[in-house]
Parts: sequence; structure tokens; C-alpha cells
Amino acid sequence: MTKFDFLSDTQKSWHHMDVEQVLASLESSIEGLSYVNARQRLRHLGANKLPRSRPISKILLQPLLDPLTYLLLGSATYLQWNGAEGWALILVGVLHGSIGIGISLWSMKTREKVSRDRPQRRQYETSNSVIVLRDHEEMELPLRDLVLGDVLILKAGDRPNVDLRLLEVSEDLLVNQTNLGGEAICPKQVLGFEENTPALERGNMIYAGTEISSGTAKGVVIATGRFTYEQISLIKERSFSAIHAELRQLRQVWLYLLGLVTIIAIAFAWHRGIIINAMTAAALIVSTYPQNLLRMATQVQLLGMRDLARQRIWARFPSILDALARVTTIVPILESDVILSFDNLHQAGIEWRGLLRTSEEDAQAFGEVIGVETHSYFDAPQERIRQWQGDRPKSMDAVAVIGNDIEDIPLLRLADVGICDRTCRKELQDSSGLILPKEEFHYLPIAILEGRAIFDRLQRTALITASSAFTLAVLTLMDTAAGFSIPPLQLIWVGAIATPIVSFPLVLEPTHESLLFQPARRFQTMLRPSNYLRILLAVTATITAISLVFWLKYQGQAAMFSQARSMAFITLVFSQVFHACAIARQGVLRNLPLLLGISFITVCQVMFIQIPWFGEIISTVPLNGVEWTIAALSATAVFWVQELIKTN
Repeated sequence: MTKFDFLSDTQKSWHHMDVEQVLASLESSIEGLSYVNARQRLRHLGANKLPRSRPISKILLQPLLDPLTYLLLGSATYLQWNGAEGWALILVGVLHGSIGIGISLWSMKTREKVSRDRPQRRQYETSNSVIVLRDHEEMELPLRDLVLGDVLILKAGDRPNVDLRLLEVSEDLLVNQTNLGGEAICPKQVLGFEENTPALERGNMIYAGTEISSGTAKGVVIATGRFTYEQISLIKERSFSAIHAELRQLRQVWLYLLGLVTIIAIAFAWHRGIIINAMTAAALIVSTYPQNLLRMATQVQLLGMRDLARQRIWARFPSILDALARVTTIVPILESDVILSFDNLHQAGIEWRGLLRTSEEDAQAFGEVIGVETHSYFDAPQERIRQWQGDRPKSMDAVAVIGNDIEDIPLLRLADVGICDRTCRKELQDSSGLILPKEEFHYLPIAILEGRAIFDRLQRTALITASSAFTLAVLTLMDTAAGFSIPPLQLIWVGAIATPIVSFPLVLEPTHESLLFQPARRFQTMLRPSNYLRILLAVTATITAISLVFWLKYQGQAAMFSQARSMAFITLVFSQVFHACAIARQGVLRNLPLLLGISFITVCQVMFIQIPWFGEIISTVPLNGVEWTIAALSATAVFWVQELIKTN
């Protein structure tokens, strides 16, 4: 027990208590704390610092905190002890763990760069000090020195980073709570509220992240640092990302498939020894699990935010780029005397609709003149927006609303993408997801194109990753059922190394202008029938090519088995290469990362086949030029299938 243990309970119903009870619970007074008592509390509670973004030390230790790391290590040790290639599992684990750390550090640096460039930070720098009562006197202290029980005096323009229970207020006190999802103009009072009153409706509380619009107030600090309402809300209500949600669903499908394939394969080959099958199962899991896909999705979104920032277009959250890709309706809020200039986005499946600050009759007449469906701003605009959004959650249609007045904040928050420009008031910028450099609609196609490009990059990466995983799973089943055993190291090389090498350049490709002229339905969801068909055709083409190469060489002759398996291995590896070439937006010769990846894989593949030392490890034998040509040309089957899909 310590002197200040009573301060550990910060989740009391402060708004329900009267002023005397609040001060008594905090052992404070209306004149504030003494200087000595405040310093003692500061030493006990620590500085009032907002939680930093993920520290580098935590990123570096991330693999050691993951239970899967120890599961992999235990499995690898057991398999190595029993004569299998457990070392390969550890090698792949270290490789992908290092890549994951690298992506996380890259994301952290990109996020910091985007944060420094955003307009809110430059234009509205938060003050680092505040007026506090100590020993009955007013003094200016750094925000980091605030402690529970401190009494603050706030004035217009102040943005506290602590939560306060109000003690005294002026009659003209107004607080802007839009940064927390509340109203732009909130009057405050000292009287208590019901215990179950929602947080943002508690009129006697001022939360961190809000701003004093007018008037003055005196309040006592009841929460600091990571215990403020703002920080707790950020943890509980992270911005929804449709792309991340779909990638998680794909990962679950992969895990179910891997479990099913592993069980069936072990059941088929139980009588042939458990060690080799355990190694095959472990290799299949390691080679087909979508390593670092979610981290890569986050980084691609951050790079998109950075690219937009270079054009002075600011996306406040990565999830905004998801919604931009899905936009089917853009709704500017108009004045009758405004001069309009719209980009024709009909070919992209995007419609312009307007809300005019006039009667419904005048709005429709105005719409007929400009050729855009227009309705009255005063005639249930929220219902209009919900109607355009469609039946959620079935509909993935996104609506973007462009506002320019303080009254537009509720509509900006209701929309999938709230948009304003840098000349708008701070309240509007806090309520918007996309901030344009100025009031011109011509910036919107740029932002929508970037959102679609991000979706397209991740979609193509997911397609090649899923196709590779399903191909390896089907091959494992077919080999086991036929009485063969696919070498585990070949599985690991194809799924855990070669496929990521050729898929990674796909997320680095520049934005392709043609994406803006494709139907909007292509960017609604990755989980659509056409993508399932693409995966099915890619897997079928690859399996067919491998099977033909193997059986035409093998033909039941035991002496030809090693050569047939080596040729099938070449076809499998180069199928991934040709698949990446087929779905890349850029030609191979213009895509330097992809060209380097293909060159590396080709060199390694030649070494694995032609050098006997590698052949002993990876279970291959040297082949002649004709066999190489047949195996490599057979791998182009998936390329021609993808090209055929493009033409239809």
C-alpha cells in the first residue's frame, strides 16, 4: 500500500458525482493541489504523456511474443531430432520474422512522415502548456506535468490532453467535440448527470482531444495519458478497413484448408511412417500460410496516403482509402449560386448527386439544368445518404459527401468518406476523412484512383498467394494418394520463398490510369465469384501442366522417377513466375523489382537442379536442355489462361 493508491481507480462515475464528492475522492480542493503534493503524485503516477506509436523495441521483440514462434521452434526441433529437415522450418521462420519486422519499421516511418505532412498538424499545433492552480496561485505548467487532482483554468482555443470534471464555467462556454465523434457546439454546465448518460452527452465533462470554442472553465483532472476517454476510444474503436477484414477471412479459409489437407494426407500415408508425413505437413503449413499479408496491406495503404499527401490531398486514416476505392456516389452540398465543374466519372461507375440548400422543388429544377440528380438539403438528407449506401452489410457501395459548412458535420460523419478542403473550419476537417487542397472537385478522381490502385495491388497479391497455396495443397494430396511424397524442401522453396519474391513487386507497381475507367463493382470486394474463378483456373492450369510433365516423363518407370519429379518441380516454380508476369500491370522489362525477383529465382532454380550438392538436399537430379525447355514451357499454361481471362 502506498500513499496514492486511491488514485488507481480512474473509472468512477465522475459525471454522476457532485463537485464536493469529486474533490474528496481525488483529495484535492477548489484552489488546486499544493506544489509538494503534486510533485509526489507525479513521481508516483509518471508523466502525463500520450501513448507513443509502437516503440521500436516492441517491434523487434514481436516474433518472440508470438506463441506461433515457439510452436514452430518446437516442431522444428522435434523433426530435426527425428532426422527430418527441421532446420529449414527455423530458417523460413527467421526469414519471415525479419521481413515482418522490416515491414513494421517501414510502416512506422511512413506513418510518421504522413503525420508530419498533414495540414492539421501544421495549422493547429497544440499548446504544450496550460494554466494550473498550485498553492492557491495560477501558474503555467507543461502538459506532461499534470496529475490527477490538478485544477486547470481553460480559455477559448485550449485543447487539453487530460479529462476534466468541470467545477466552474462561464455562461458562454462552448466545447467542440467533433474530434471524438460528438457535436461541434456543446454547451457545458457543472450540475451532475445520470450515471448511464453517454460519454459525449455528459455536459459537466471536458475530454482530451476536444477544444474550447468560447468562454472559460475551471476543472479538475480525473484522467491522464492512456487512461483518457480519447485514448480508450481509439483502442476500442479502430477505423474499419474492408481490405483487412477480407484478408482475415481469406486467412481463415487457408487455415481450414490446411487443417483438412494435413489430416487427409496423414491418413492416406500413415502406414508409410509418421516422420516424413509430419515434415510434409509442417512444410505445407509454413509454405502456404499468408505470412505478413496484413502488414503489407497496412504499408500499402500508408504509401497511398503518402502519395496523396505529395499532391496536397490528405487522407486522415488508412481505412479512408478502402472507402475511396468503393465509392459509387459523390454528393456535394451546394449553394444555388455556386459555379460547378464536374469530371465525368460515369464510365468508372460513379454517379454525381447533389444536396442543395433550398426547397425540393427548386433543387430538382436546379438538377435538371446541370444534369445531376439533386435534392433538398432540408428534406431528410440522412435518409437520402442511407438510401444511396444501399442495404448494409450486403451492399458495399460507398458514398462520399463534400461539405463546407459547420452544419454539414452530421452528414460528413454519416458518409463513408467525408470530404472538405483546407479552407474549411477546423471542426469540418476533424469530421472529414479526406481533405482537399482547395474547393475543387477535380482532385476527387486523383484520390479515387489511388484508392482503387491500392485495392488492385493487394487483390493481385492475394490472388497469386491464394493460387500458390491451393496448388501446393492439392499437389500434396495427389502425391500422397498416389503413394508418392513431395519433398518438403520443395514445398518450402515454392510457397515460402519463391511466391513471396514474385508477389512483392506487385504491391510496388505505380498507379495505372486505366483503373479509373473500370467498373466500380471490381473494387467492391475481393471475395467475389470472378476472383474465385481466377484462382480455380490458375490452380487447374498449374496442376494440369505439372501432372502432364511428370507422367509423360515417368510413365511408370522407376528409373525415370527422379527426372520426372525434378521437371515437375521446375514447372511448379516457373508457374508462379509466369502467373506474376500475367497479372502484373507493368511489363516485366519495365518492372525492375519483378525482373530482379525472377532473375534470382531462375539462378537459384538452376543451382538446385544442376548442382549435385543442392540436389541431395532438395531431392533433385540434373536435367538436360530439352527437359528444361519442356518443363519451363509447360509452366506458361497459367500465363495463357490469365491472358485469356483478360480478353473476355
